Amino acid sequence: MTKALKFILPIAAIVVGLAVSVLLFVSRPEVEHKPLNIKSPLVTITEVQAKSKSIPVFTRGTVTPGTEIQLMSEVSGQVLELSPNFANGGFFRKGEMLIKIDPIEYEVNIKRAEASKAQAYQAMLQAEAERKARSRVKNNSSNRLANYEIQYQQAKAQYDAAVAELEAVKLQRDRTTITAPFDGRVRLATLNIGQYVRPGQQMGAIYAVDVAEVRLPLSDRQLSLVDVPMRFQDALDQPLPEVTLTEKFAGRTYTWKGKVVRAEGGVDERNRLLYVVAQVRDPYSADPNQPGRPELVAGSFVEATIDGRRFERVFEVPRKALRNSSQLWVVDENSQLREREVAIIYKGKDSIYISSGLENGDRVVLSQMDIAVDGMTVRTKLEDNYEYEVEPDKNDNIFGSAAKTSTPPAASQNTIIDAKDLNDPRVRQMAEKAREAFEGLDDEQKNQIQESAQGLMQQAQKLQAAITPKAQPKAEIKPEQEAGKQVEMSPLAAQIAADMESQDPPAAEPIPESAPEQPRSVPAVPAQKSNAASPARGGKITISIVSAPEPLVEAVQ
Repeated sequence: MTKALKFILPIAAIVVGLAVSVLLFVSRPEVEHKPLNIKSPLVTITEVQAKSKSIPVFTRGTVTPGTEIQLMSEVSGQVLELSPNFANGGFFRKGEMLIKIDPIEYEVNIKRAEASKAQAYQAMLQAEAERKARSRVKNNSSNRLANYEIQYQQAKAQYDAAVAELEAVKLQRDRTTITAPFDGRVRLATLNIGQYVRPGQQMGAIYAVDVAEVRLPLSDRQLSLVDVPMRFQDALDQPLPEVTLTEKFAGRTYTWKGKVVRAEGGVDERNRLLYVVAQVRDPYSADPNQPGRPELVAGSFVEATIDGRRFERVFEVPRKALRNSSQLWVVDENSQLREREVAIIYKGKDSIYISSGLENGDRVVLSQMDIAVDGMTVRTKLEDNYEYEVEPDKNDNIFGSAAKTSTPPAASQNTIIDAKDLNDPRVRQMAEKAREAFEGLDDEQKNQIQESAQGLMQQAQKLQAAITPKAQPKAEIKPEQEAGKQVEMSPLAAQIAADMESQDPPAAEPIPESAPEQPRSVPAVPAQKSNAASPARGGKITISIVSAPEPLVEAVQ
C-alpha cells in the first residue's frame, strides 16, 4: 500500500498542477491593446515681418564734464574769504566770487609803481623841453641835436615801462579775487580761510554744468552702423546721430537724450576701439515726464543706445532664437521644424537684425530645445498671445469686500459682514482669520462654500425682507415683566413673537392642570442657523455656514 501511494501521489500532483495551469490559461484576461499617443513637443514661436528701421547700437560709457578747469594761484598771500559754495559739490553762478586773497602786498606795489611812473613822466617832460629848446638855437650841429633826441626817447621809454609796471601790479591785485568763469560746480576744494598760498599752488577744480559728455567705445562692426562725423565738413553738414542714455537709480530707470558730436582722433591702441563723444545739454535739469530723475553727475556709468543707419528690409528677431551663431529654426505650414541659415547685420543686446534668410510671415522658434531635427513635428504657441488674464473683482465672495472697504450694506447686498462692525478690532481680526482659512482650502472646497454661501445669502435676504414691517407695534408689558422678571429671547424670536401677537390667534385647547407648562416654541429656519434683528437694531445678519470646515466656521462665528 505504501509503495502504491508513493507511485500514485506524484502522478496525482502532476495531474492537478496541469489542470490548474489549463484553468489559469483558459481564464486569463484578454490583453487590451491601446495605441501609443506620443505628443509632439510644444515650442514658442513668433511671426516676423520685414520692416524699414534704424538699427540701434548698444554701448556703455562714463559721464565727464564738458568743461573742467584747475584753479591755480597766480599770486601769493593769505586767504581772506571763501564763497559758501566753494566746497566739494557746491554749485555757483558765473561771476560769483569764489576765493579772495589778501591784496595788501599788491596795494603797496601799486603805490610804488605810481611813484615810478610820476618820476619817469617828469624825466620825459624835461627831456622833451630840452630837445625843443636846443632845436631853436642856431648853429647847433646835427650830432648834438641827435643826442638830445636820444635822451628824450630814453626818458619816454622809461615812462612807458613805469606805466606797464603799474598795470602789471594792478593786474596782480585783481587776481587776488577769483571769480567763476561760468555756471558750474566744484569738484575739489583744497583751501581754508587763513591759509597762505603761493603762485602755482592748486586751489581746487571746477567744471561747467551746461553740457555733459560721455565717451562711448565702438567696434568696427558698430562703427559701420553709425554715421559718425569723421571729417570737419561732415560735422557741419550731416545730421548728428541721436543717443539715449540710461541709468538705474533707486530701483528705477531714467533716460537722457543727447547727440554724438564727434569722434576722437584715433583708435585706442589697447583695445582697438574708436571712442565717440556724445553730448547731453542741461544734464542737471528736471524732466516733468520723469519725476524723481536724478542729476547726470560726472563719473556716472550709463548705458547708451545710438540710433544707427536706416535699412529698408530688416527682420528683428529675439536674440534667444539664435542657434550656432547664424542659424534659426522655423515652423512650416505642416508644423514641422526647418533649419534656416540667415545673414545677420548686427547682434544687439536683446535682438538680432537679419537682412536675408527669412520671409514675411515665417514662424521663428524661440524655445530652447534639447533635441531638434529637421522635419520634426511640433506644437506651437504664439509668444504674444500668452498673457495672464486678470479676473474682475467679484462681490459674491463669502467675506465680501467688507474686510477691505467700508461699503454700507445698502450699496453691496452680497456683503455678509456689516461694515459698521469692522470698526471693532475683534470683528476685523475674525474676518481676517476667516479669510486666511478660506484661502487655505482647495478649489473644490472653495466652490462648495461659495455655493452654500450664495444660497444662504438669498434666504437671508428673503427673511430680512419678510421681517421688516412698515410700523413696529409696541410689545405689551406682561405682569411678570412688571414684577421685575426678564424673559430672555433672541432678536429673531422677539420679532416673530411680535408678529404672531399682532394676528388673531386661533382658539387653543385648554391645557390640563396636571400638564407641565410648555415653553413657547419659535419656528426656526430649516437647514440653516440664522439670527436677525429688526432694522431699528441695525439690520445685521450673521450667517454660519454648516458645510464649511471647522477652522472656517470658528473664524466666521
